[in-house]
Amino acid sequence: MGKRPLAFGCLLLIFLLYIACLLSPEVCKNYDAYQGCEVTLAGKVFRKESVRQPNGQILVLYLKDLSGDEPPGEKVICYLKSGQKEPGMGSRVTLTGKLKTFERATNPGQFDAYSFYQISGISYRLNQAIILEQTTEYDHFKEGLYRFRRFLAGIFAENLPEKESALMQTMLLGEKGELDSELKALYQRNGIAHILAISGLHVSMLGMGLFRLLRKCGIPMKAAAVLATIVLMLYGIMTGFSVSAIRAILMFSIHMLSIVAERTYDLLTALAVAAVLLLLEQPMYFYQSGFVFSFGCVLGIALLIPALTEHRKPLSNPMCGKVEQIFLSALGIAVITLPVYLWFYYQFPPYSIFLNLLVIPLMSYLMAAGLMVLLLGILCKPIAIPFVYLISGVLRIYETACGYSEELPAHLLNLGKPEVWQLVLYLAALLLIAVLRKKLSLLMRWLIIAAAVFVLVLRSGGKLELTFLDVGQGDGIYVKSEDGSRFLIDGGSSSVSDVGEYRLIPFLKHQGTNCLKAVFVTHPDEDHCNGVKELLKQGKQNGIRVECLVLPDIGEDSRQEAYHELETAAAAAAVPVQYISAGQQIKAGELIITCLHPEKRYETGEANEYSIVLDMSYGDFHALLTGDLEGEGEEKLLDTCKAGESIGIGDYEYTLLKVAHHGSANSTSEDFLQQFSPHYAVISCGVNNSYGHPHKELLDRLEKAGVKVLRTDEVGAIEIKVKGEQVKVSGYVK
Repeated sequence: MGKRPLAFGCLLLIFLLYIACLLSPEVCKNYDAYQGCEVTLAGKVFRKESVRQPNGQILVLYLKDLSGDEPPGEKVICYLKSGQKEPGMGSRVTLTGKLKTFERATNPGQFDAYSFYQISGISYRLNQAIILEQTTEYDHFKEGLYRFRRFLAGIFAENLPEKESALMQTMLLGEKGELDSELKALYQRNGIAHILAISGLHVSMLGMGLFRLLRKCGIPMKAAAVLATIVLMLYGIMTGFSVSAIRAILMFSIHMLSIVAERTYDLLTALAVAAVLLLLEQPMYFYQSGFVFSFGCVLGIALLIPALTEHRKPLSNPMCGKVEQIFLSALGIAVITLPVYLWFYYQFPPYSIFLNLLVIPLMSYLMAAGLMVLLLGILCKPIAIPFVYLISGVLRIYETACGYSEELPAHLLNLGKPEVWQLVLYLAALLLIAVLRKKLSLLMRWLIIAAAVFVLVLRSGGKLELTFLDVGQGDGIYVKSEDGSRFLIDGGSSSVSDVGEYRLIPFLKHQGTNCLKAVFVTHPDEDHCNGVKELLKQGKQNGIRVECLVLPDIGEDSRQEAYHELETAAAAAAVPVQYISAGQQIKAGELIITCLHPEKRYETGEANEYSIVLDMSYGDFHALLTGDLEGEGEEKLLDTCKAGESIGIGDYEYTLLKVAHHGSANSTSEDFLQQFSPHYAVISCGVNNSYGHPHKELLDRLEKAGVKVLRTDEVGAIEIKVKGEQVKVSGYVK
């Protein structure tokens, strides 16, 4: 660091900023009290975008410098009603709309929209907003750049097919409103989603390409450096600054400044300066995936790739050496990105190592073709046709390669989120290799990497884990035995949209779930199974295999349409269906799951009454999971138990009861509580649900029986960990 005093000073400042961020995290004001309220406020437009929604395109305004009645906030997103006059950038508008707060994560793995927008300083959003007043004065410069971007987007739309146009608008103009959601998901699953944003790679290609073009046109070096910097900054303003784009623009500007000042450019110093400038503006960037990915990748490439590709003695065959270096470089990128993938996304696409060897080299051709379509689309459309075909061809190659990748085994590894100590050890190993690269052979460096990867992906076992997910008004229970077997019992909601995609699947990834030994659906009400249907449909492409779907073994007359829909969904996903009835058992290590209800071929007209009831035994720990059992079904179970009939149940008190039917007054009677004597009771229900669950009568019965109650609407997901005689119970939301 003696040769890089500025870099060392910046690193010290970054460390101090991180410590300050840990000691005094930024707290954003809580606007939950205003949820759903009609509010009126005024603010300055600093960003606009067009977004596609089911009812058509709508204009979205971003406002700052807010004023008005409570709650003013810092910044706000406003989704406008259609048909309103569009305000100019920098103009001041007064509008009214329904306030909606950003959702906080209440389950492990769930996207925390609240924290994401907090980093951007955005307090809340307004839906169906109507502009009441707007000033005629606006920022002509920024409005001109915005209109130019829309003009360029129109050229893409005129010259390219819809899907290709949307993708090129996203890549080159930052217009994300038109992007196909399925294509975006495909790229994300295969580890090439970085091409869908104005990333550091894009900016670097454009900046250096422009600089070289200016030099070839005979412009002096210093003048070319200044012009390229100005154009790139204007491009950043036009497209909206992402963190990675800001990083790349800052580093490019420092590079060009070094040319003007006739000084040597140092990548590490430029990177450190860019990081400090960003973190001084917003220290919470430490927790943003885009910041960590962008800076981590550049730092890793600068320090680690040479250490993972260079021999102490060059190989005798230059061609073999070149091939080896390309392959090791690709593996090196995977080594650098692996901890970031696992920390933020809990999974890693192994074939992205090879996909990016195809994707990145073609990016320069794709971007050049896009720029030519924009230029020729203005001057002479027919000449742009070859470039249109080139764009379509490259994008088809990308999509086809991703499709083939997803057909390969283990195309997506759900490794789960590592512990902090694992991350620290892994990064320490990388640092060790970077520092001692001259003293270690290439083989030894890669052996250290292999050991570090093993430590990073190692997950603790040897205990029973139960998680009662917060799915809103519904049920979802995850079980992991000490031998690694995993089960899901129900998964649905009547209050959360796409609960499988946004809560079940992210949680399973967070837990490192690649296979579910069985998925039980206690009964086919939507609040217990609509997420399971999503899992059956999307599980394979998300790296989650379901070995079998388990349904209650009821009589044919009781199997209504919803029941058969589950069988059809399982068949479509090539998942076998098994039927369970009282007395049947599943064993996984020390865990024994016994079905207590319904009896084989049980007949009833009410789905709640045939809900599967499971007895879960693990040493001295016993749990009773009851679905929506009530009425005749509950009475039948009690009669069976009181009569002493053999259904596999032991003579013991229960540690835990999953209260039936979300805490309905018509379930979990006093006789039921006396019979099973639970110590803890878990109630799964939605916040302020329309049913009034849990009912006061039920809560009074539990209190009278001396049962400690935990509710998902109060503490989010409820986690139970059992090891030996120790039982640890905790809520996700503290």
